[in-house]
Amino acid sequence: MSKRFKSQEYFRYPGLGKRWRRPRGLQSKLRIKKGGSGMKVDIGYGSPYKQQPVLIRNVKDFEKDCKAGVLIASGVGYKKTIVLAAKAKELGLTIVNAKKAKTAKRFEAALKKKKESVKKKKDEVKKEDAKVEHETKTEHKYDHSTEHKHDDKTEAKDDVKDGSKREKKLGFHESVVPQVMKGKTKTYRLRDHELKVDDGVVFENSRSGEVFGHGKIKGVEHTAINKINLKDSDHGATYDKIDELISAFKRHYPEREVTPETKAFIYTYNFTPKKETQ
Repeated sequence: MSKRFKSQEYFRYPGLGKRWRRPRGLQSKLRIKKGGSGMKVDIGYGSPYKQQPVLIRNVKDFEKDCKAGVLIASGVGYKKTIVLAAKAKELGLTIVNAKKAKTAKRFEAALKKKKESVKKKKDEVKKEDAKVEHETKTEHKYDHSTEHKHDDKTEAKDDVKDGSKREKKLGFHESVVPQVMKGKTKTYRLRDHELKVDDGVVFENSRSGEVFGHGKIKGVEHTAINKINLKDSDHGATYDKIDELISAFKRHYPEREVTPETKAFIYTYNFTPKKETQ
């Protein structure tokens, strides 16, 4: 408001001040515009029109005449504010509410930092999972699948006669031999070795051909792979998923289609290690 317009009787009451107040009194001469009573705000005293900042809600609003600057709408979010502020800077325009743009930039920096933190955490989790998976594979490196590696060779050999008893050979990979020596009493096979309960068997290292013990078949099962107890400690190596067992069979029986419903032979035996001759 122009300083030309003063409150009625400002000179009489110092506490009233000179700031303009619209006269409301019934007997007020200023209200009825009586000459000599002072200047009253009215049409005609206004200032020349001054161009106002343009309210910006989207990039399309920049097509308007923005010489007096731009004002980013309060309803615009931080992410969009960053885009609009960058556009205004590109066009060389003044942002009247620059505080909103600065707040949006701080928000963007905090968001970027948070994303990097989350990504770093995910990478650490992936590395940890990979490490655990590697350790698990190392533990199961010598699983039952290796004992099938030379099955075809051992099955082709002739049966061995030990006195009056007829014993059949059962080959184990050399990595599985220590498991048998330590108490492994079960083996899984896809091929039928034609072994029956109470059949005598010779335990042979399928790689070197060395006989390391004798035993007797105590049980024969023919069941689907998905019904095998993966945590059976009698087998020596245990598994977390049925897929691990299926993968092992597929590696050593590539000519056969192996599914969870494929049936396998489970031979249970007792083992007597071979006596070492001095």
